[in-house]
Amino acid sequence: MTSTFHGLETSKRALFVNTTSMQTLGHNIANASTEGYTRQRVNTTEARPIWAMGMTRSQQPGMLGTGVEYGSITRIRDSFLDTQFRRENQFLGSWEVLNSTMVSIQSIMNEPSGSGLSKVMDDFWNAWETLNRDPSLLSARVAVAGAASNLTDTLQHISSALNNLTSDITANIDKKVMEANNILDNIARLNVLIRDNESFGDNANDYRDQRDLLIDQLSTIVDVQFVEDEAGMVSLTSAGANVLEGENITYLTAASAATATAGQLNGYTRSLEETSTIRNQLNALVSTLVTGDVKVTLSNGYVTSQDMTALNDVTLQGGAIIPAGQNIPAGSTITSSMDVMVKGFNGLHQLGYTLTDPPTTGIPFFLSTGGAFTIDDIRVNPDIISDTNKIAASSKFENVNGVNKVIRGNSDIANALASMRDALFTFPANLTSLSTGSTDDYFRALVGDLGIRASNTLRNYENQYSMTDNLQMQRQSVSGVSLDEEFADMIRFQQAYNAAARNMTTVDEMLDRVINSMGIVGR
Repeated sequence: MTSTFHGLETSKRALFVNTTSMQTLGHNIANASTEGYTRQRVNTTEARPIWAMGMTRSQQPGMLGTGVEYGSITRIRDSFLDTQFRRENQFLGSWEVLNSTMVSIQSIMNEPSGSGLSKVMDDFWNAWETLNRDPSLLSARVAVAGAASNLTDTLQHISSALNNLTSDITANIDKKVMEANNILDNIARLNVLIRDNESFGDNANDYRDQRDLLIDQLSTIVDVQFVEDEAGMVSLTSAGANVLEGENITYLTAASAATATAGQLNGYTRSLEETSTIRNQLNALVSTLVTGDVKVTLSNGYVTSQDMTALNDVTLQGGAIIPAGQNIPAGSTITSSMDVMVKGFNGLHQLGYTLTDPPTTGIPFFLSTGGAFTIDDIRVNPDIISDTNKIAASSKFENVNGVNKVIRGNSDIANALASMRDALFTFPANLTSLSTGSTDDYFRALVGDLGIRASNTLRNYENQYSMTDNLQMQRQSVSGVSLDEEFADMIRFQQAYNAAARNMTTVDEMLDRVINSMGIVGR
């Protein structure tokens, strides 16, 4: 037999459950714009029905329902989408950083343009062409010295910009490592809170939202693999190390960037490699131009400034023939063209004669501090800057009254130096798609390779962004708060609450009739 007050209890439960549903709905609406918030839902079920135990059983149909109750308040979230999003978000962080770096490198190179390195190199070679036409013209010599200084200044400016970019990348690695470690601290703190709260059987929904958001943020910085234990605490593996186990943290360091397989730290590592690549390519260009082995042809009439070895048979003044590969003494006058191997631009310039009185030879056009020529260690010989007559444009001199005087109109060396623009050099392998060619060819290959890498990086970044954005939209469609849905549920819960309240009022009136109006006849 059921209780007389059974109807009141059923209505009370309905009121409590709908009140909880309304409170949860209000929590959803309040956090509709909160980053990382997951929509929550009250999980209701029928309350246990009444079954009267006894030796005999009433023939009245049963079991009689006792209303509604809620077993939990849970988040509406898809863990599969979370895993997918974090995996793709890691790669997005890497491509985003690398794309930004490639944009910076392209800005530093400034190609193609009317003010980039290619234009400066054109001006340098054109100045030598002008000097070739009139080697005694002072303005032409000044133009050569100025164009050469502009070339070295441009190279050093590029080097300085690449150094600054490298410093910025290194500084950002330190910042991101610090940011990641702060996130790990907060995740460890939330691990403890979730474990403590859920040990009583509750669901720590808001704490879990905060932790999931932090894991999302961590996946932007570094690769993340996570596992949750039975107590609700997550363990994280990043950059090849177990960085978090429960509340125990192993902090990341700057060295972790080298072992990160994704995320911004991986992007910064790849960015350092890109800056190193472009620097090595430019260094190879400079070193090969200035000191690289190259074949040149010296015209007849050249007076050897040093002992030399030709690649072909050479006829000397007087008719003597020096076979290829044999020594030609210094001071010999060549009456046939001569092919020789020289050590780049400097090597050829050192074979020429200056306009000084008496003429000198063996002067290097470019100098470096450390021996090897690089974009940050190259300068025009200060002696040439201070006295442009020391530009060795001539290949011969004459003896006048016992004094050697350079033939001012001769520009054989200037012509050979200007022709080095089209000379074939051998460049270091595996730096660009070109290993043999002119300096112009090599620079075009360098810029082309940079453009291809930058284009590929941009395409991968855009594809990864689209993929990650789509996954985030899918997550939001599952976990995000839709105000339209919440308003519809609000009406539903409100009507259910009102109906329960009306039902309680009706039951109360029935009980009032029984208690206060029955059994009083005849009094």
